[in-house]
Amino acid sequence: MRYFIVDDDRASRLMLNHIIDDSALGTVIGEAKNGEEAIPQILMTQPDFVLIDLLMPDLDGLATIERLNENRFQGNFIMISQVVNKEMVAEAYEKGIEFFIHKPINKIEVQTILRKTEEQQRLKNSIQAIRQSLTSFETPQPQTKKTVRDHIQSILNDLGIVGE
Repeated sequence: MRYFIVDDDRASRLMLNHIIDDSALGTVIGEAKNGEEAIPQILMTQPDFVLIDLLMPDLDGLATIERLNENRFQGNFIMISQVVNKEMVAEAYEKGIEFFIHKPINKIEVQTILRKTEEQQRLKNSIQAIRQSLTSFETPQPQTKKTVRDHIQSILNDLGIVGE
């Protein structure tokens, strides 16, 4: 999986980067210290997951998510914050985050959440592949109109009677 980290705290970005690399959870393809700086980079690199801080200067996490969604970003969001306000956390989930990681950053929590989100992503991709493969079966077959003679012939064949 490919990750992009957006956090105004350099130590948090560094710690998340080390956890992802050391645990072989994927690759960090970019970092930014605020939403303004992150948006063009995220839209250009199209990471699978964006780890984003809720409270940042210039453009906070929720506003950044809104702008990315307006630009049809297809990746997933994992919110990181020390905020425990239930209304703000609920609003983050309404904006489309997958999980919420609480600060201070706990290595085990980050590893567990990133593994869960990776598994969810793989399941979504599998379901999408199955749907695409099934669309070829959904095309209606041309209906052949049976005559009375064909219908009777079919019944006779089923009974084991062959002939005129």
